Amino acid sequence: MKEGANYIATGHYVRVKNGRLFVAKDKNKDQSYFLWTLKQKHLEKCLFPIGEYTKPEVRKLAKKFGLPNHDKKDSQGVCFIGPLDMKSFLQTKIKPKLGKIIHLDGRTLGAHDGVYYYTIGQRHGLNIGIGGGPYFVVSKDVKKNIIYVGGEKDLLNKKTKISEISWVNGGLKLPAQLDARLRYRAGLKKAVLKKNGELELEKPERAVTAGQSAVFYRKGELLGGGIIQ
Repeated sequence: MKEGANYIATGHYVRVKNGRLFVAKDKNKDQSYFLWTLKQKHLEKCLFPIGEYTKPEVRKLAKKFGLPNHDKKDSQGVCFIGPLDMKSFLQTKIKPKLGKIIHLDGRTLGAHDGVYYYTIGQRHGLNIGIGGGPYFVVSKDVKKNIIYVGGEKDLLNKKTKISEISWVNGGLKLPAQLDARLRYRAGLKKAVLKKNGELELEKPERAVTAGQSAVFYRKGELLGGGIIQ
């Protein structure tokens, strides 16, 4: 740290080494997935003091220093809000709009009350009484307000397109082999990122969802990320 400079310290479980961002010591609490948009100009002003500790070690330190939240339960649900029923919450913000539930083979299987209330991979809440299931949300046409459903195998993808790619430390020469995480807490997948933004996975991933982050790693270093299309 430079003497007299201003810094911001955060509670993220992540580590910085020589201007590079790495996963936390506590792999179960690692939050690097959320920080892929950071640049060098941000990192040089950031401190991540708990990244070198496990959660139990942090609790012990908190108790040692007399902090009242040393034994507080881990937060669940939406940050600063807590657990909630997501559909009920969205219904307070987005008006219901009746639409069709269509199988990938073209059959209309039922109706839904709003495409925004459902997510890729969802099974429960579709209220499809027709046999042949179980059915899962495979894709959505937001403009037409249509939900497309299929079987478990229809949720598997090896390729997806990534946009708004951002690199933490200068970027890579593409195409490049790397490890990709397609949702928080998902396992890393070996992949190749191509110049056109196509991400090709070595093995299929379930329920790849547009709008979520695809985050890139190599040997524990957070390289950057982008938005799944």
